[in-house]
Amino acid sequence: METTPKLGTYSYRFGLIAAGTSIVFSLMLYFMDMTYNQPPIIQAFNVLIPTTLAVLAIVNFKKDNQGLLSLKQSIKMGVGVFLVTGIIGLFYFAIFITVIEPDFVTNTAQLQAETLRETNPELGEDVIQMQQDNTEKFFYMSFPFILIMNVIIGLVIGLVTGLFAKNS
Repeated sequence: METTPKLGTYSYRFGLIAAGTSIVFSLMLYFMDMTYNQPPIIQAFNVLIPTTLAVLAIVNFKKDNQGLLSLKQSIKMGVGVFLVTGIIGLFYFAIFITVIEPDFVTNTAQLQAETLRETNPELGEDVIQMQQDNTEKFFYMSFPFILIMNVIIGLVIGLVTGLFAKNS
């Protein structure tokens, strides 16, 4: 009697690898002074890393399950990998902005204010200052949205990968 491999095992393992890789990538950017100035290609890597590992998790699960894979299993694994990656990533990010780069929130708000001044010179300084204050005040409210977006991206990646890899 053969048993089906556990989905959670693959989600945890590949989610941990994705989170670790993302953390190393983030630290590399920090040491290269690219924390605040990231071109779109670098931002794409932040999605590409867990996407690649979610696909690898699904493919490995199918291989270890004698070639059997359902769409439901694929979606669960995609969401699982992105959820594990997101949770660990948020813990790292919290440590990063409190210990490694304690001025991160202030610097980010200042950069947004400078960009706003350049792109909208007609705005008054009071409006720009209010935006900067709100960014600093409500920065941590973005954490749940980051986690929700991770789950949604994981759902899409699991669905697309499952459609290509599932058994009919």
